[in-house]
Amino acid sequence: MKKLIRGTKERDLISIFGMPGLGKTTLTRKVYNNPYIVDHFDVKAWCAVSQAYNRRTLLVEIFKQATNDKIKIKEDDDVADMLRKVLIGKRYLIVLDDIWDVKAWEDLGICFPQGECGSRVMVTTRIEEVTKHLPHHSDPYSLSFLTSEESWELLEKKVFRGESCPPDLLEAGLQVALHCKGLPLVVVLIAGIIAKREREASLWLEGAEDLSSLALGEQSMKVIQSSYDHLEDHLKPCLLYMALFPEDHKIPVDHLLKLWMAEEFVLNAGTENMEKACRVCMTDLLNRSLIMVSGMRFYRDVQYCSLHDVVREFCLRKLTEDKYMQLAVPFNPYQHLHSTESRLCIYIHDDLVKQLDHSNYQLDKIPMLDFKETNSLEFIAHPKLNTWNNQYSNPFDLLVKLRFVRALDLMDVELSDSWATAIQSLTELRYLALCVKQFELKWISHIHNLQTLQVKSSEKLRLRAATLSEMTSLRHVKIDCFFMVWENNEQESSSTTMLENMKSFGTCDIRLDNMNARFWWRFPNLEELGLSVKDVPEFPLFPIAEVHSHLHFLSLEFSLMELFNSVGWERYFVFPSNLRHLDLAGCFLTEEMVLNIARLKKLESLKLLVGLPFGRSESYCWDVTDVEFAALKYLGLFFMQIEEWKASEESFPVLEKLVISGCSDFKEIPPSFADIPTLRRIELTNCIDSLGVSAMNIRREIEENTGCDSLQVVIEK
Repeated sequence: MKKLIRGTKERDLISIFGMPGLGKTTLTRKVYNNPYIVDHFDVKAWCAVSQAYNRRTLLVEIFKQATNDKIKIKEDDDVADMLRKVLIGKRYLIVLDDIWDVKAWEDLGICFPQGECGSRVMVTTRIEEVTKHLPHHSDPYSLSFLTSEESWELLEKKVFRGESCPPDLLEAGLQVALHCKGLPLVVVLIAGIIAKREREASLWLEGAEDLSSLALGEQSMKVIQSSYDHLEDHLKPCLLYMALFPEDHKIPVDHLLKLWMAEEFVLNAGTENMEKACRVCMTDLLNRSLIMVSGMRFYRDVQYCSLHDVVREFCLRKLTEDKYMQLAVPFNPYQHLHSTESRLCIYIHDDLVKQLDHSNYQLDKIPMLDFKETNSLEFIAHPKLNTWNNQYSNPFDLLVKLRFVRALDLMDVELSDSWATAIQSLTELRYLALCVKQFELKWISHIHNLQTLQVKSSEKLRLRAATLSEMTSLRHVKIDCFFMVWENNEQESSSTTMLENMKSFGTCDIRLDNMNARFWWRFPNLEELGLSVKDVPEFPLFPIAEVHSHLHFLSLEFSLMELFNSVGWERYFVFPSNLRHLDLAGCFLTEEMVLNIARLKKLESLKLLVGLPFGRSESYCWDVTDVEFAALKYLGLFFMQIEEWKASEESFPVLEKLVISGCSDFKEIPPSFADIPTLRRIELTNCIDSLGVSAMNIRREIEENTGCDSLQVVIEK
């Protein structure tokens, strides 16, 4: 209401966005009808735009409301011009409810004169991207979910019509409110159900878990259906696939995008751009409020996402309606080009595992798998498939029957050594994640289309470089701990093989000798790299840094004390110039090493862990007074043995977030941090009191200088 009444005298556009059912229209309607708002504006008009709209029809509707229907419109009248003339010189409020595209604003907004009267236009939309392209002085407002307390308050109001809830129903009512998951639409629908029930706590408690599914009736499904229908075709299977994960599961985005790639859901993406195309799909689904952010990385990338229960329920129903079997997703859109068979992707959940055990893995005897052909069955495993760890379950009996599986995730199942034999028949794999004791690349080298390989092992693994060079489809390799093995004849035979598809690679124990350094030349399109330096270098890590122009994330762990006693060791660690994220563990921050980092003019995040090599205990002064980290937005210092830190106001000109944890000798954040205009958050964990005092002093100085409470300080012991 303040945004409508106060602020600029120019016309301003105020937008509200969020997922279906959050109450965007309800909130706007309450504001629109508030007496203060009614009295403040000369002219008010409301129109529902929706996906399919007729420009003239909408303009006529707005015109009728603006003139109280006193002026008749003829067929050949220029309604746009008539509306513009009516609004000129007046303070007007116009609501455009449920906009789906910026074009709708372009069609209608041209009729709303600018002026200096304090006019306002309110817009509601499900699509965040729309709000970014609307002209505005006020930032778009993201409508949030209700808290459990707010859900109960709304539920109580709807059920008891303004009366208080009887004490004997309070506990049951709170349980029902929790099952609404913060979505007002579900609260209202559930209220309509339980208001007709007898007011007995036992009845409410018995049905608490079922009530939310009862509320997901035709009304809420239609709301989600309209968003689903508006999706491009290639986004639909991406969304449906997410419903295969358990309810309320935080889905790792990197993991999900690799699964999308394996299933070939993303269309029109060349080999080089598959990851980028998948991220565009993720952004599209986020912008349309169909999926939720449930975790962010420190450098502002989405790390985890999830489906609201309403959306997930819709997806599961959609799969059933489309005559896919229970919990199955459609195959990739290119299937008809090379196959006439049905291909199914089943989420192996606990109930199905029990049925598999009961039927001795005879798929044709399982009611849930009611189909005749099993040769083309695909699936992803349960993210926490602990059921397969019991004495009765053996995944290998199932694997041999699933020859066309594309994505296999058994990271939470510790496999016996016989896994290599069982996996021989799975030649169509694109995604493979395993937890094993022994592993050799040659055991999977026959899987020519493999894109993603993740291996967790209690043993340090040895991988032959020559075998890796043969697996040219590999894009992502993540193995807990391994080192490359070179044989005498490999240096010449495989030195020219280029793995151009490789995008991420780690974590590899390396010696910086001539052979290992040349090995990175074979990954010209590498974007992420994780290495552990185990020996005193004989050769630079990146002999020709320009070769890795695509590398944007680098994680380096130093675990050798002798390295830092050698003279000039820093010259071996000159980094590619396009790095945006750098993690260094166990690295001594000499002046030359700091300069190597500062030369990275695109570096946005720097994470430093354990700042002295093993065997040295004295703290030191980290002086960056004359050093500039030009683009750094995030700085994390973890268990650094820094006693004093010196910096100027030019050292971190665009820093947004500072995190310090476990730095027991660290006494003070440089006072110059109060002069960083972009600084928004300082987090301190397990640090001495004086460090917290310095952070609060910086916050106080910023408030005094700017008059704004822009810096958030979080201190945890």
